[in-house]
Amino acid sequence: MKKLLILTALISAFITAQSQEFKAGILAGASISQVDGDGMGGFHFIGPQGGLFINRQIGRQSALQGELLYVFKGSGIESKPETDFRVEITASYVDLALYYKYLYSDRINIKIGLTPSVLISHKETFAGLEQTEYPEYRKWGLNFSVGGEYYFSDHWFLAADWNYSLLSLRSGKAMVSSYDALFFRLIWEDGEFYNYLKFSLGYKF
Repeated sequence: MKKLLILTALISAFITAQSQEFKAGILAGASISQVDGDGMGGFHFIGPQGGLFINRQIGRQSALQGELLYVFKGSGIESKPETDFRVEITASYVDLALYYKYLYSDRINIKIGLTPSVLISHKETFAGLEQTEYPEYRKWGLNFSVGGEYYFSDHWFLAADWNYSLLSLRSGKAMVSSYDALFFRLIWEDGEFYNYLKFSLGYKF
């Protein structure tokens, strides 16, 4: 909670700054995610996400943008008739996205950057039962992020971005199948990595 308050205070300080060079706004929408390396494929987990952003133009076609978002990430089991006993993950994070934006036109922006994240809560369920023993989660994460924005008015816009963990979501080795996680074993040893999309409706003040 202390980490969340610190991050919120930092963004609030930017938003309340008197400089007219900064623009701020809000974002709200949904995240669609999966966990690569857990033996399950498919973006079957859907959760809410939203927060604040602030940006500053640094050139005719360039800007820097920071976003403070509360995001739910995880993994889900595909709905099907037979029972599938696999572990599902539900976790919430504060993502502090740091973007470089290319202002392609008056309506379209392209952004790329890094997103440090702070773990707020997490749980795992197996066959509908919450589990208490599993490899420890990292308190901090780091994601690569790329996306775009489309302004359909002077204030309202739609945003979408793809995010991928650069660090395993666990601090220890994960329990993953040798077949499904072969790629991750070759590159990062055992690991599980968030792979998620965010879709937002935004308003710029």
